[in-house]
This record gives sequence, C-alpha cells and structure tokens, in this order.
Amino acid sequence: MIKDDVFNYILTHYDKHYEKNAGQNNDSSIDLNPWAYAGTDNEPAACAFEKANRHPPITPETLVELDMSRIINNPKLRHDINFDRDLHFRANTEGPRGEEKKMSAERYWRALEAEFFMYCFAGMHRHEAPPDLEDGPDYWERVMKASQKRLPKLLRVARDILKTLVPDYEQRAITARLDASFIMQEITKGVCDLVDLSNWLAKVLKKHCAPMRDALVDSMQANMQEGAVNNNCAQLVKGLRKLLLALEGMKIDVANHQIRHMRLILVDDTVNFQIRYNAHRIAIGKVDAGKARRWLDDEIEGLMCSGKSNPSPLEAMSSGMMRELLFNDAQPGPPTFYLDFGRLQSLKSELHRRVSYQLCNDIMKECCAPNIHPNILLQKQAELSLTIYAILQDTEAHSFILAVPNIAVAILQGILEMESRYPPWDGTMLPMIEMKLTAALNPTSQAFDKLARDTCERLLEKVYASVEKHRHLNAVQLQDVFVPQPPPPSSVVIGGIGAVCAPPPHQVQWDPEEEFVRKITHVLCLHWQVWADLVYLADDQYATPSSPAFGPTSPNASASPTMPVAQAVYAPGRKWLPVGVTVTEVPSQVASPSPIPIPIQQHEDVDDLDGPTELGELEPQQD
Repeated sequence: MIKDDVFNYILTHYDKHYEKNAGQNNDSSIDLNPWAYAGTDNEPAACAFEKANRHPPITPETLVELDMSRIINNPKLRHDINFDRDLHFRANTEGPRGEEKKMSAERYWRALEAEFFMYCFAGMHRHEAPPDLEDGPDYWERVMKASQKRLPKLLRVARDILKTLVPDYEQRAITARLDASFIMQEITKGVCDLVDLSNWLAKVLKKHCAPMRDALVDSMQANMQEGAVNNNCAQLVKGLRKLLLALEGMKIDVANHQIRHMRLILVDDTVNFQIRYNAHRIAIGKVDAGKARRWLDDEIEGLMCSGKSNPSPLEAMSSGMMRELLFNDAQPGPPTFYLDFGRLQSLKSELHRRVSYQLCNDIMKECCAPNIHPNILLQKQAELSLTIYAILQDTEAHSFILAVPNIAVAILQGILEMESRYPPWDGTMLPMIEMKLTAALNPTSQAFDKLARDTCERLLEKVYASVEKHRHLNAVQLQDVFVPQPPPPSSVVIGGIGAVCAPPPHQVQWDPEEEFVRKITHVLCLHWQVWADLVYLADDQYATPSSPAFGPTSPNASASPTMPVAQAVYAPGRKWLPVGVTVTEVPSQVASPSPIPIPIQQHEDVDDLDGPTELGELEPQQD
C-alpha cells in the first residue's frame, strides 16, 4: 500500500529543487519554465502531475487528418486546392484555441518532468532503504510503478507514429525497440540505457526524415543524452518533446508530399467528388437546398423587376453574389457556398476596402482648393492610398473607422502640400475632415451606399462577361486560367566557373479590379458546375441523384496503370475516391472513424468552418 501523501511529499522536494536550479538552463530553444506561460503561473509540480493530460499533445489521433484516406475524403481541402497550388499542412498554434493547446501542452511537459523526478527519487530511496522497514525497497518500487502515468503512453505514441513513417520490413524492429512495457521495467529496475535509445531513435529518424529535420533530431539526441548522463529531468523532457515534434514534422512532410503529387488528380476530380458528396449531404439534411433555390429565384425576380429581360440562372447567381458581398453584413451567399465562405468573406473585405479608399480620395478632392491641377491631385491621392495602407497595417483589425484620426491627418497633410502651405502644420481643417470621414466610412451612410452601388454596377458587367467566357472550362482549366503557375526562373552562368544565379521570379502586376473579377469568376464557375444540377436547375424535391454517375465508385473497378495507388489506413465506404484511384488498407493502431468522416479534429460540422480548414493542431495553409 502506498501512503496517500507520498506524491505530494516527493514533488514538494522537486519544487524546491526546481526553484534552486531555475535559470541554470541555457538552452532557450524550448522554454519549459511553467511560470513563463499564462494559466500555469507558480503551479506546483504536484498539481500539474495530478491535473495534466495523461496523453501527450501529439498523438496518432491528432495527426489522423494527415492520412492519405483523410486527405482524399476531406471536402474542404479538396475544394481549397483548386484555389491554391501551394496548399499544404502546417502545425496550427494560432488564435485562442491554439493558446489553450499550448498551455495544456506546457502543463503536460511540466507533469512529465515531475514524473521523471519521482522515478529518480523513488529509485534512490529504494537502494538506500533498509529491506526490513515498512518503507523498504519494495515500497519504493511500488511508488515508482504508481507514478508511471504518462511516459508509457508517450512511448506507445512515438512507436505508433513512427510505424506509419517506415516501410513494412522495419515495423517489427520498431515494435520491439519501443516496447513501452519493457522500457518501463528497465526504468523500474534502474537499468534503462536512455543514451542507447536516443542514439537508435536519431539513427531511425534521420534515415527517414527530410534533411531540414536533422538539426531537430540532433538536438533531441543531445538533450536525451545530457538528461540521462546527468540525471537532468528537464533535459530528458526536452528530448522527448523534440522527438514528438520531429515525428509530427515528418508526418506533415509526407502529407504535403502526397498532396503535391495528387494535386492534379484531386483538382480534376473536384466536380465529380463534390456532386457525390453534396448529394449525400442534401439527402441527410446537412445542406438547405430549398433556401439556396429560393435565394436564386428571388434574385431572378429582382433582376426582372429592375428591367433585365430573361436573366439566366447563372447571371442571377453572379448578380446575387455581388450584392451579397457589398450589402449583406452577415455571412455572404446561400448555404451551398459553405466551402467558399472564407474566400467570399475575403472578397467582401476587399470590396469594402476599395470603396473606403475611394471615399478617402473623394474627401481629399472635396476639401482641397478647386484650382489644384488634376495631375497633382491624382498623384497625392495615390500617395494617400499608400499612406492609408501603412496606417491600416498598424491598426487593430485593419479598420478604417478606428484609423479615422490618422487618415484625417494624412489627408490634411496632402492638402497642405498641394496648396504649398506645409510646413508649417495647420490643423484648422482637421476636425471637419474627421467628421466627413466618420460619416462617409460608415457602411450604412448614403455616400458609402451610393459608391458601393456604382462599384457593383461597374464590376458586374465584367463579372458577367468573365463567367460566360469561362463557364465551360473544367476544374483543371479553371485553375490554369485563374491560378497560373509562376514561371520558373531562368538560370544563367556567370563568371565562367559554372556558378548559377537564379534571378527573382517575374512579378505580374494585376489590375485590382481585374484581379477581383478573376477570383470571383473562379468561385462562381466551379460552384455552378457542382450545384447547378443538384439545386439550382433541379426539381423542387432536391432528391439525391440516382444515376450511375452519382453512385459510389466501385471498389473492385480496375485502376488505370497511370493512376496512383494511395496507401491509406482506411477509406470509409470508398465513396469519394477519384475515379481510378484505389486504396490499399494497411494495419494501424488508429481506430477507424465514422463512415463519413468530418474533416476536422474537433468533430465540428463542415458548415461551421470559416476560412482554411482547421485540423486539430494542423491545418492546410494557403500562402
């Protein structure tokens, strides 16, 4: 039997030891001091040991979105890849959720460090205690075993992740060398060779990781060896922490490699995949097709009332989306645009910024002397736009309203310079300019509304023409037109010694309005190809299509020899695979998810996503 307060007793010694040695650690790559993190200030080791998560921050479950089957079945990723040729995964530690995860991770590593101290403390007392006492060697061995709450799980996690990164012929060696039960027995008996284990881990990781991960692996090896040789718990934990970071990085590298090589296939299969996937979502009530159809019908009726004869559904969708972007304060578009809400929100912000920039220029023109030469005014307005851009970068939320005082100063300075009255500074007009800006930049103001409507009418004709021109292109052709591949830099030999100099890539300058038209056209054309027959042109019942074109891909269909075979842990139902792509199941310790996987770690609904998909601690990143 173990005394109730023995853990608190041991960890009280640890806290004193920790405080005594604080500041002696010169390795600043990872700060393990719990007082450096919000939420864990002055947290005793006993508290962290009791309350911290028993599982490490990185596990096979948190990385499951990187499996090829999840990538193939991830609707958000498969849609986003049409708009970004360099879509890739990265670790996500941003925002409130990221901060919460970081604090949870710090508490875990603090608890693991305390656990190592308990091993050392119990091991020392076991060797020193007389065998005939109640608190003899057997007692301290029981204390050591009872304190093994996190390390065994961490070893199993490292084993399971590593097995997904090595070929089949190395699986048995990984399983044998990272046998958590055996390693914990060695630790209990005081015969575990952590130096040898770190050397073996470094050798295996370097054999399979990208060269850019070598420095992290070397650091992991050095930390583990220093911790083992000097009985330094903090260094041991640093080493294990870097081990998991290296494994996570390797998984991300593999997933990004697979995305690069599958990109063209996934883009080409976009419409086929989304028709199948969204027909299923309509059938189970996840997409309100009736609301989307009513939205389009209302827009058609509105266009007819405004004098446009026989508007096509595609024209109505284009017109309706432009009005949504400019005049709808809520989430733009009907529910069928759920995979584009982030892009549409970005386009909406871009339109509002364009209107706000123009309003600022108009106020400068209104407040300056009428005899200013037009060319001088245009030059000052261009300078004002650059100044406003710089101001917004330093303004919280990049808000024009919050930046009104600074924008007013910039406008007044430009006016004084045009009128040759600066220097000195004359702030007489400043209150009036601020008042005009505050009134005009309010989205509900008459000036904003008028300019927004003028902008909408001007852009709408360009959008109509662009959509009509590109509507028949397939997904790959749309990407080639609207997301062109940057030209490779030409290499030149200099100096006669074979040195190669690659000049910077050519920067293509797009007209802002043309760039907006390109972006919205890409969204609208791809959206129409997916949703036209499903919703906008369908019968009122919005039944799930039953033709063979909408049926699940047969798992027995022979794959083309030119199509890749995706090695995956599972392929739920094999419903959504690209035509000709097969999935070979491989053994894994990761439990299979529900038949229709939701493409996010937190099990939120896809309809709730905003912007790039957040995948637990990972997200596809668009540069």
